[in-house]
Amino acid sequence: MGSRASLHPSTYGFPGQRDSHLYREDPAVKHTADGSRDVKTRLGLQCLALVTLIAAVMPGCSPLRQSSVNSVPTVPPQGVYESCPPHDSRQCLDRLTQIARAGFQIILNYDQFHGTANQELEYAAVAHSLNVKIIWGMSDPVFWNGTDLRRHFSELGATCACTDNRGFISYMVNLVKELPATWGYYIGDEARATDRSKVEAFATLVRQLDSSHPRLYIAGGDSSTLGSNLEPFADTAEVIGADYYPISTGASLDTVGPVAQAVQSVADQQARHSAFILQAFSWGQYPTDSWVCSPFPRCARYPTESEMRMMRDLVLSTAHPVMLLWYSYFDILRSDDPARHWSDLIAAAGVRPGHP
Repeated sequence: MGSRASLHPSTYGFPGQRDSHLYREDPAVKHTADGSRDVKTRLGLQCLALVTLIAAVMPGCSPLRQSSVNSVPTVPPQGVYESCPPHDSRQCLDRLTQIARAGFQIILNYDQFHGTANQELEYAAVAHSLNVKIIWGMSDPVFWNGTDLRRHFSELGATCACTDNRGFISYMVNLVKELPATWGYYIGDEARATDRSKVEAFATLVRQLDSSHPRLYIAGGDSSTLGSNLEPFADTAEVIGADYYPISTGASLDTVGPVAQAVQSVADQQARHSAFILQAFSWGQYPTDSWVCSPFPRCARYPTESEMRMMRDLVLSTAHPVMLLWYSYFDILRSDDPARHWSDLIAAAGVRPGHP
């Protein structure tokens, strides 16, 4: 893993990009013979810029801070994947409250934009009252594959007053970018390398519309290819990471560490921050994934509390993510034993249940 010496140890932040006002140049910086800064210096400045924006989004949390006991890294903010359209207002707000009361600080809702503008604002207001940050879910390929977004998100489309997808995306971002609950934007999820240019163009548009909040890109993790799935997209977001779900696949839990280390290496090389997505579901809930094990789906199961805790600790011992997300809350709710699996996740994550 690369050095983090250029990051201020007392600052937690979600990264920005190359905003000039975020840079701080050391007067002792060495320049090359042609007067330009050397590579290490440029990376250092980028890292410092990334940290500054993170501090503005979620102050008081530092993935770089360490406890005094055995130098164990402080656990970063944690959150869950959700799938609940805000047009189901009462149900979604109840679920949001349950997530917050369990102690999770971040929510990423796949169905976030299926609701009216007022319902989106209500959802964000409740999240803010519960001290939960929203990563606005924009990872669906519909955002860049030519789908008519006004039709796809018809409730928002009704009040957009826009004529094309660019106008619709602008409407969505402008609706949420000033909200205190906004963490940033989920701009990509396991995209194919052949779609990189489309994802990049979409990510660039989001950045142009809102330079004050970070973007998140997540690749599919793989213990054989390690960070190769992430590398093509490393410059599309300020926070980059991978998901890795080994339970029931035959892979050892020990493989979580190398995958997390590979993600951190890619992030360091690109002066980005890392994130990691951990397993809190059973592959048996996904009928099309019968490749996982045999006989499927009986061979698939939920991870135990101790397995989830081990996965979390392996990530934290080999990487320094700015967040951990668990996939997924909505799978737990549709499982055979929601109460037990939810309790196991809360215990494994080590979050502190409360009553915001």
